[in-house]
Amino acid sequence: MLSTIIQRELSDHLRSLRLSLTFILVVVVMITASALYVHDYRQLIADYSENVNANLRSLAEKAKKGLYDVVSFGPNQLIYRSPNPLGLIAEGHEKDLPNAFEVDAFELTGPKMKLRGNYTLWRFDQLDWVFIVGVILSFAALVLTYDGISGEREAGTLRLCLSNALPRSTLLLGKFIGAMISLMIPLIVGICMSLLILSVSGVVPLDGAHWQRIGVVILLSILYTSAFVALGLFVSSLTQTSAVSLILLLLAWVGFVVIIPKTGGLLASELVQLPDAEVVSQRAKDATYDVVTRYSGKGGGFSWNWSPGEPLSRSVQVADTQIAIYDEYRNRQIEQVKFAQNLTRLSPTAIYQIACESLAGSGIKHYERFLKQAREYRRTLLQYTREKYPYDPDSFHPQDDNFRKRVSQINFDEIPKFADKPPDVSISIADAIWNILLLFLFNTIFFMGTFLAFVRYDVR
Repeated sequence: MLSTIIQRELSDHLRSLRLSLTFILVVVVMITASALYVHDYRQLIADYSENVNANLRSLAEKAKKGLYDVVSFGPNQLIYRSPNPLGLIAEGHEKDLPNAFEVDAFELTGPKMKLRGNYTLWRFDQLDWVFIVGVILSFAALVLTYDGISGEREAGTLRLCLSNALPRSTLLLGKFIGAMISLMIPLIVGICMSLLILSVSGVVPLDGAHWQRIGVVILLSILYTSAFVALGLFVSSLTQTSAVSLILLLLAWVGFVVIIPKTGGLLASELVQLPDAEVVSQRAKDATYDVVTRYSGKGGGFSWNWSPGEPLSRSVQVADTQIAIYDEYRNRQIEQVKFAQNLTRLSPTAIYQIACESLAGSGIKHYERFLKQAREYRRTLLQYTREKYPYDPDSFHPQDDNFRKRVSQINFDEIPKFADKPPDVSISIADAIWNILLLFLFNTIFFMGTFLAFVRYDVR
């Protein structure tokens, strides 16, 4: 009996204009988004390679002059955040995030924006899977199910079905499965076309780890769509007419998809205050000055930046004092964003976006990982300096010819190089698991609400 209900629902949906328009829209937008992303990613990779190679050439020239030029003498290295090959899934507004730091063994300056293009245009949303599924497919799910119960009551077919001793739970489950299968057709076809374009282009490299992430995102997209199918049936089971059901669902859709995701940042900026950047800069200068003053007069003058002959230990303490203040500010910025995300978790759309960004390794997760790697690279350069510095790091040393010769002996190949590495798949899934569970919770609440409402539904 359940299979009969599913076949009937599937047949009705496949012949409907609603599903036909959904199929055309999803597939066309998926193809367009993929073609645009291939073009953008090609430019991003070219710019990234150019920037990284320019930094390596500068580092090679510094290596010819010695340790001091490599680890302390300006201009410092510029390290870059790499483009994300899975940005098509969830771009995460990476175009609005800083993509570079200036670093040496004693400083981590930034973050900086080193981008090409019209930054005023980048304020527009990116066409990615999160937008297509989160906005278009969720709307289609409601349009497909708003009259699933109330519409059949108006037409008189609901009473006819239930007069044949058909259990209400079976009818409800059949409607749910039929709607889900119908919506999976444009989703799967659109994703396949999108991945085909990426594969044929040869621009976006996809390895085994990428395919695992894509597989989890597809399952997550199905779970997200099912939440809106259940919501559509839930509201339809609460109303007596399909017109009222449609109005209520449109209001719910605007709240879940538009209002809640957009207001999280506004609330977070008011509830979690950040100090002014100039105040932070002045605090760092004052703290640095205190350390320099504490050491002045011991063994001669002492500059703010390390120079050959000066104690490494003193310069490290100055650097750590300054960087700790800036790191606290950077951490508070990330905490503010995460607080905004927590506020938006009242919406399944926001949950879906956050989970997809975790799985794709994009957005604030990518920036946070980039910042962590930049800090680690700065410590690696400092350790390299300790290993290569041929004298006692706690004492002053006269800069005679022998001193300069010894500190200038350095091999470019031995210098640590920065690389923006993606996280393991297991880490990405662990980051997304809480959001996946929340989507399960939304599905459970909506479906249980639908069942309870339909059991008491008046079919007359």
